[in-house]
Amino acid sequence: MFNVTVELDFPASADTVWSWVGNAGDIASWIPAIGSSRMEDDVRHVVFTDGEPARERIIEHIDAERTYTYQYIDGPLPLQHYQSTIRVLEAADNTCLVRWSAEFGAESAEVEAGLAAAIDGIYSDALNELKSKVVAV
Repeated sequence: MFNVTVELDFPASADTVWSWVGNAGDIASWIPAIGSSRMEDDVRHVVFTDGEPARERIIEHIDAERTYTYQYIDGPLPLQHYQSTIRVLEAADNTCLVRWSAEFGAESAEVEAGLAAAIDGIYSDALNELKSKVVAV
C-alpha cells in the first residue's frame, strides 16, 4: 500500500477555492491531465487527455467541511485499490490550504512506486493549475 499527499497554499478564501474543488463533476476545468469530466449519480466519468476513460465513485462529499472522498472504479491505471480525499482547509488572513491525499495498491511494489510518482505529479500539476485559475479571477 502506498500513500501520496500533496498540499498547496492558496491566496484566496477557503470558500472561493471550494467553489472550484467541490464541483466534483467539473475537474477537467483545473486538472491538466483530464480532458473531460461529468457526473452520473455518484460516479464521475473522466477522459484523460490521451483519450483513456476512467470512472470514480464519490463515496463522501461534505460541503460544510469542504471535503470529498472518491474511489477508482476502473480505467487505464493498474490499481487494485485507490481511495483519495481532497479537502480545503481555512487558514489565516483569507487564505487556505488544499490537501489532496491518496491511498492505493497495485500488483507489485515496483508498480506502486511508479504510480506514486505519477499520482504525485498529477496532483501537483492540478493544484498549481487551480491556483493560477483562482488567482486570475
